[in-house]
Amino acid sequence: MQTRKQSRRPRHGFLRIRISAGAGALALILTGCGGDDGNTDAQGGKAAASAGSSASVDRALALMDDEQSTDVGNSLDVDVLDNDSVTLENGDRAALLHTYDPAELTLSIDTEPEHGSASVSGTTVTYTAGDGYAGEDELTYEVLVKGTEVPAATAVVRITVGAATPETTPTPVSNASTPAPEATDPAPAYYKNCDAARAAGAAPVEKGDPGYAPHLDRDGDGVGCEPWGESSSSSSSDGSGTRGGGGGGGSVSYANCTAVRNAGAAPIRTGDPGYGRHLDRDGDGVGCE
Repeated sequence: MQTRKQSRRPRHGFLRIRISAGAGALALILTGCGGDDGNTDAQGGKAAASAGSSASVDRALALMDDEQSTDVGNSLDVDVLDNDSVTLENGDRAALLHTYDPAELTLSIDTEPEHGSASVSGTTVTYTAGDGYAGEDELTYEVLVKGTEVPAATAVVRITVGAATPETTPTPVSNASTPAPEATDPAPAYYKNCDAARAAGAAPVEKGDPGYAPHLDRDGDGVGCEPWGESSSSSSSDGSGTRGGGGGGGSVSYANCTAVRNAGAAPIRTGDPGYGRHLDRDGDGVGCE
């Protein structure tokens, strides 16, 4: 009996063809996966991630204007950065001098005052009025963060220069033979500002008192030129005109944060002697922090 052998060569050849085809397909798949570098499509991948990151807020300076007063012939130091802040990338606000060291900032005069001169020392602007000038004046300062792309910003310092108190001339003793002049009604009292009222010994001036005017009573409580931090609610109930301690007490007052620091009273809080709203620009109850 003759036995017939079955050849397996065609099957082996078929198997090799299938392996080659599978390897080619795998190579194509791997090539397709590795060829995407994340920048091939403006609609997806890193392009989409970049679009998401651009939604953050840019850091920006948030400067606040200042209002100060001084007398004729006196210079005025203003710590202009004390009440300035920064808007961070997450939208929160932070104090400028808590975020940056003074050495990281450039403070300069952007617009000179019209009636005086201004100079910069560190974080302080010094204003000096022109000879004999009394009235309103202002200057603009600029802040720049060194070595960053944070845009520079400006703010205004408004200054009131009070007029000097005129000297009084003593009245000579009249001769008995000279008839006394007829009495005339005194001229109505007028104070240009609270410095003039204090110099005349009339502060605080209440509504109905000679010289009272709305421009002396900025908070509209019926009492003008009261010591810083004191309000009409601190008046005694018997109407005698004496005043108890308000926000900062009637015996101590500070013109600005420089005076508070020189007195060793900074930071000054609500209820502390000398506390006033002009020292607490952000209204958090703590001034000159």
